[in-house]
Amino acid sequence: MGRIILIYVLAFVLPFVSYLLWLRFERWREGLPPEKRPLPWVPLVAIGLMLIITVTLGLAFFGGEPAGGRYIPAHMQDGKLVPGRIEAEPK
Repeated sequence: MGRIILIYVLAFVLPFVSYLLWLRFERWREGLPPEKRPLPWVPLVAIGLMLIITVTLGLAFFGGEPAGGRYIPAHMQDGKLVPGRIEAEPK
């Protein structure tokens, strides 16, 4: 779960970091000291949200386990709880 949250946070933050790096590079290339500018919040947030939607669709279509298999529910075995799992169907 932590990996998924990290992916979403990185997808949202990526436009902000890219923009700030681009600003710094442009000032460095011109030989000027870095300047503070107000961020264009609306476009950066919109791009971040579009990236989150893209990541969500990508994870939905390309992530997860392959379909098929036999579900074995959680059960007690030798006094211990064995978690549920999916076993691959024999070919």
